[in-house]
Amino acid sequence: MELLSLEISKNENPVIINNIEIITNIDESDINIEIITKSEGNYRIKYTTENILSKRKSIDKIVSCITKLLIEHTKSESSIYLKENYFYFDDEEFEEIRVTIEDEICNDLKIQLIIKNKLNEVIENSDMININGFIKFRLKFINLYIIQIVEKSIDNYLMKKEYLDFMNIIKYLTESEEKDYDLINILYKNKKLQLYDTNMQKITSIGNNENIEVAQELDGKIFNYDESIINILLSVSPKKIKLHINNIGEDDVVIKNTVEIINKIFSERIELCHGCKYCALI
Repeated sequence: MELLSLEISKNENPVIINNIEIITNIDESDINIEIITKSEGNYRIKYTTENILSKRKSIDKIVSCITKLLIEHTKSESSIYLKENYFYFDDEEFEEIRVTIEDEICNDLKIQLIIKNKLNEVIENSDMININGFIKFRLKFINLYIIQIVEKSIDNYLMKKEYLDFMNIIKYLTESEEKDYDLINILYKNKKLQLYDTNMQKITSIGNNENIEVAQELDGKIFNYDESIINILLSVSPKKIKLHINNIGEDDVVIKNTVEIINKIFSERIELCHGCKYCALI
């Protein structure tokens, strides 16, 4: 019993051909796959089964595989669009943005569901799908989708780059300043980060406010962090920072963002504590 046939043009769908194993190596014993090569460079892939009772399940399996193939096509088209319209990025930048775009597409369950629904609409009325025609007429929206995904990924990349550049500037400034403290301990207590000096005396305020303006600049670079902790660290610029933070919860975004900023600014001065008498008291 024939389940479905696909027509694929080698000339018009090179990405599809290069990834054809996605739809020809289906791990399903009830589905028989026949690949027919035509003289004009086209392929016909014919899916059949002897098990009539599993027809719907088999078609769903085939549709899922075709969807994966079309996602690969979407990723390829997004790279082409990126290269043609944002050629001023260097190779390293291009690759980072490309990977981000592909991750966005792969993790977008909505686009996968839309493609599956479009495929099922065709299958309801026909047992043959011309892949090139399907892309041109049923997936016309993909072009707009690609533009949105690419622009979103570029915006995120530029924001991240600006943030990292700013962190490097702050890092340079703190390294050039005179160090007021040899050591500051950072503990996570009562769901907050708390600062202690070498003698484990708590630090709650600072006398010098010159560096607070620098910390305030972070507001536009990263959201939800503990401003008071960053202000103090920037002002006292310790020679060494010991982090006692093994107990931070995964869902505590503010604390995790604050620790991320500390790590970026004071990277060479950071020491992680993996358990000490102070950690045991937390």
